[in-house]
Amino acid sequence: MRQTPRLAGFVILSTMFQVGCSDDGGAPLPEVDTAGLCVTPLAPDEPLCSTAFGDVTWPGSHRSSYAQGSSGLRGPSADASVTTEHLSDVLGLPIIMAFGPPYDDGGIAVWSTAVGLQNAIFKIDHERFEIIDTYVPGEREENAPAVPLGVSGTYTAVDASNRFIVGRTRFVSFYGDSVEGDRFSPIALKKRIFMPDEVFCNEDDIIAGMTLTYDGYLVFATELGNVFVIPADAEEGDLGEVPFASWVANCGATDPSEAEIVSNSVAADENGGIYVVTSAAMYRFQWDGEELVQSWRAEYESSAMQNPIRIGPGSGSTPSLMGTRVSDDRFVVITDGRELIHLVLFWRDEIPTDWEAIAPGKDPRIACEVPIRFGVPSATASASEQSVLVRGHSAIVVNDLLTDPTVIPGGGPAQSAVAALEGGIPEKAPFGLERVDWDPEAKACVSVWANPDISIPNGIPSMSAVTGLIYGLGQRNGQFGLEGVDFENGEVRLWAPAGAGVCDQERIAPVMFLPGVSDVLEAVPNSCENSAYAATTVGPDGMIYTGTFFGVTRYVPDLVEQLDPSARAAAGIDQALDLLLRAEAGAGSGAISVRDLLRRAFLQLSETSESAMDGGLGEINTAARDAQRSVAAAIDALDLGASIESDVAAARTRLMEAQ
Repeated sequence: MRQTPRLAGFVILSTMFQVGCSDDGGAPLPEVDTAGLCVTPLAPDEPLCSTAFGDVTWPGSHRSSYAQGSSGLRGPSADASVTTEHLSDVLGLPIIMAFGPPYDDGGIAVWSTAVGLQNAIFKIDHERFEIIDTYVPGEREENAPAVPLGVSGTYTAVDASNRFIVGRTRFVSFYGDSVEGDRFSPIALKKRIFMPDEVFCNEDDIIAGMTLTYDGYLVFATELGNVFVIPADAEEGDLGEVPFASWVANCGATDPSEAEIVSNSVAADENGGIYVVTSAAMYRFQWDGEELVQSWRAEYESSAMQNPIRIGPGSGSTPSLMGTRVSDDRFVVITDGRELIHLVLFWRDEIPTDWEAIAPGKDPRIACEVPIRFGVPSATASASEQSVLVRGHSAIVVNDLLTDPTVIPGGGPAQSAVAALEGGIPEKAPFGLERVDWDPEAKACVSVWANPDISIPNGIPSMSAVTGLIYGLGQRNGQFGLEGVDFENGEVRLWAPAGAGVCDQERIAPVMFLPGVSDVLEAVPNSCENSAYAATTVGPDGMIYTGTFFGVTRYVPDLVEQLDPSARAAAGIDQALDLLLRAEAGAGSGAISVRDLLRRAFLQLSETSESAMDGGLGEINTAARDAQRSVAAAIDALDLGASIESDVAAARTRLMEAQ
């Protein structure tokens, strides 16, 4: 049985550890206010949880602001028997499933937008797997804003206030329950804010991607290259001056060949870093709570060739952040836009002083470039339209390169739809999955394994750190289903076929007018289990959710792998040590405050202690409690303006003894 931890947390709205409470026979624990904090799941290589999100299950695109697509949650085990459930009553193509925080009765709502002509928003009850409500703006609003067919509005998030946030074209909408606290109530539009013209490059510019910053702001990237930030509690007419940044060479370019296009979403870290990839370069912007400035720019290689599966030029991946500890080598990861794609790692913080460029003419910000051939040494072409899956210092890339794809004149939404549907044709479907690791000792990237036989044609893969399985919506001889691939060696350990995928002709009628769509659907009429660019999502109770062509499917295991308390406790100690190192180093501009780092450490140690008690690990429990006392003393010292050095050192020493 794999020794890995389990999910351990959710946003703590009000938590107090009271004097007089002690489970180790020692002195009572002091009182520390941990209200408003969150618990990072007790699993290795987890990024710090963000209090901006409402739940650590999977609240936004690619899971969280780190956009890693991996989770400390349990998924279906390799030995599980998995059943499928499908919802076909969906008005469009849902790409991202976002889970809200638990309600008082423990239930959870799942939110998504649907790409299509009706711009629908829908809410699903996780417990019953039923659509609670579908909100079509044109049916519920007078003078609903027009939205062209495209991907604007695909990237979304559920925040700590249980609001579903959607940035579409030039406005941001906030949705929620019409009856607060009642997940079965219809969807209500809480507010809509139209963004000022100055945050866009020109009159044709629109919102592309979004995420939440660690300090609770909303950050958006536009298609032509602007980045802007608004408060989570922003109101129409009271925005004030909206902080934004752009690059002169791109924004407002009149010559399309000179423009840098954004066709992916955004990542953000706990130190105020915001990461955006354009068709030409990778950018970091720095947010300090008031100002937004460009920190660095690094060009990557691309080709003029536009593969039909690609939605935009250049990189096809939302930036993924690699390295979660302050002591880790820390990168931002993409695939580039060459005919044979390369995995590219950029140093996301300061470039090491002894670092040299990997080749003459290369930006020293680039840490490595690895050609991705998916296990075929002779391959001269590959493609990926999906965000890179990241866990620890490992990256997983999926192949989306179709064989002999149909090219639609003019491209656009018709081309994307046809390319996605052709992924269900075995003779055209792409094959290949590859893992590449960063070696901190050698300071280089190395391909660990490649599986040339698996076909995940167009969906975004995910991963469970508990099961050690990578999940993706795959096809076998035209039959779609859930693939579970071993993270360690690339071998397939799970296959769960979906249903027949027969499409309701009335349901899909709105897209039949697109050039080429009716032709490909005639060739593959059972296409409604096709992932159509959607992400697999590790949801509650070990279930995997994915959007499909005009539907949603979930995979329900009968066996969820048991969790190991000792592994959870070990992860908790490691996380607490990292927080203490951060506190010792101090908080830079845009970073979490030293006081909150200490409060987070106290809370992580409480969760660690609980896990140790579950496993009968008395020594670890005692060490965690001892460290909590030292952390509490450090908080008191900080509040008094005294040094925290000795108390933090005592906590670290005690935890290292227990490792």
